[in-house]
Amino acid sequence: MRVLFVGDVFGEAGLRAAAMHLPDLRPNYDLVIVNGENSHKGKGLSKATYRKLREAGADLITLGNHAWDHPEVLELLESEPVIRAFNYPPGTPGKGHWILEAQGERLLVVQVMGQVYMVENLYDPFRTVDALLAEETFDYALLEVHGEATSEKYALGHYFDGRISALLGTHTHVQTADAGFLAKGTAIQCDVGMTGPIHSIIGGEIGSFLGRFLTQRPTRFKAAEGRAMFCATELVLEGGRCTAIRPMRWDEPD
Repeated sequence: MRVLFVGDVFGEAGLRAAAMHLPDLRPNYDLVIVNGENSHKGKGLSKATYRKLREAGADLITLGNHAWDHPEVLELLESEPVIRAFNYPPGTPGKGHWILEAQGERLLVVQVMGQVYMVENLYDPFRTVDALLAEETFDYALLEVHGEATSEKYALGHYFDGRISALLGTHTHVQTADAGFLAKGTAIQCDVGMTGPIHSIIGGEIGSFLGRFLTQRPTRFKAAEGRAMFCATELVLEGGRCTAIRPMRWDEPD
């Protein structure tokens, strides 16, 4: 089974990059998963951006800390292949995991939100995923960790090493060069990277983001425009484990 995971799609630039690359890549993969939590003008997922990502080739869309920024997401979470963090409290709308099937095999996709340096005070991601793995039937498991801290992502990786196929990080929007395998065979990459504007501060317009650092006051958020990058990670799953992990990045030409 070949799986492509596309990193945080950010604003119009990210949607354009996804629409440019995914249709060509799609025939090479059994499943495509996209983090779309920043696809609506840099904050949240809307029905319009959901449709664009699905039309480009996404089988499943994941969210993150901006899950609730656009009210239309509530309807999507109830009826479409969209997941939010699994470690929200019981009663939170939507699902935190999804089963995708290809070649007669089942891939469990779970997203959790990290607890380190994150605003949201969610449930313990270690024990919540522990319980899920004990309940679900699957051939492979992919854990997406939406969080800030490298240490927390590696702690989760080692905790689940040998019990999940791969752990991929999102949220920091910077592609990391650590893709590889842990001691018991679980593949890991701390951050898949961003599919969004190159000349930006993690997707945001440079001037507006600089204002926050220079004045320590809130400034109006604005998604950057211009050339886009496309960041994704390829996983090859066979024989009950991940056998290959390969990050990729393409930049839109000038």
